[in-house]
Amino acid sequence: MTAPLDHTYLAAQSEAQRAIDYPYAAPEGAFVLRAGRLTALDDPALLGGRTAVLSVGSNRAPVQLRRKFGDDAIVPVTPAILHDCDIVHAATVSYYGAVSCTAFPSRGTDVMLNVAWLDAAQLAIMHRTEAIGVAYDYVRMLTGTVTHLPVPSAGGDIVAPSQPVFGYSARSGVLDLGGGQPGGLSRIPARNRQLPTLAQDSAAALVQAFVAGIDPDLDLGTDRDRFIARVTDDRSCRLAVNEHLRGRAISADGPWKVQTVDADDIAAFL
Repeated sequence: MTAPLDHTYLAAQSEAQRAIDYPYAAPEGAFVLRAGRLTALDDPALLGGRTAVLSVGSNRAPVQLRRKFGDDAIVPVTPAILHDCDIVHAATVSYYGAVSCTAFPSRGTDVMLNVAWLDAAQLAIMHRTEAIGVAYDYVRMLTGTVTHLPVPSAGGDIVAPSQPVFGYSARSGVLDLGGGQPGGLSRIPARNRQLPTLAQDSAAALVQAFVAGIDPDLDLGTDRDRFIARVTDDRSCRLAVNEHLRGRAISADGPWKVQTVDADDIAAFL
């Protein structure tokens, strides 16, 4: 990979852009985030001893991986397909103002995603940034749910079909667009999509209007900038917004199994 890709996928973001541009741009194929730059994945040995973590939202994007792990990190990433699921807006707003996302069952739909291969310290950081036990559960994908795609630059089929794949599922459930139907993220490519799609700005506008209608005292305003400012600057406001959203949530149970994570194991790396 060349410098222009660094510019495309690792460009600096303002705080407002973090919310507006979510879930950010990601390469279609494999790559390695190494010392703050993108390079080709040409050595399958880089995957050894690491945990395969399915990236369904912003974790697909080099800019988010760099933000979480820093310029000294080495993070190999391989392409994958998630079967019989879509990626939809979750019933929660992040601390930086984005309407988060999560996987949701959708029979016949294939989503083009990637897998980040994390060492033990990186996995602990990922757990913390995903707020497991609070915002997300750490899950193991059921066998056959994820297909690993070839990596030509590293020799082709470098990931065994039996490789365990883990991920994260939103505890809040998913955002109801109306009539008990969630909405897929329009920026994440999928085949045979069954659900309507919604851009990030539209999802935020829906949340803003819904919560303002039932709790005008939160003073969310009517424009996007006001909404972002309120939920990022005032934690109590954001918590109230998310509490209201839980009353409009749809269960996000899917083809995965929640894993138990020892808090002491996480703390050991932080």
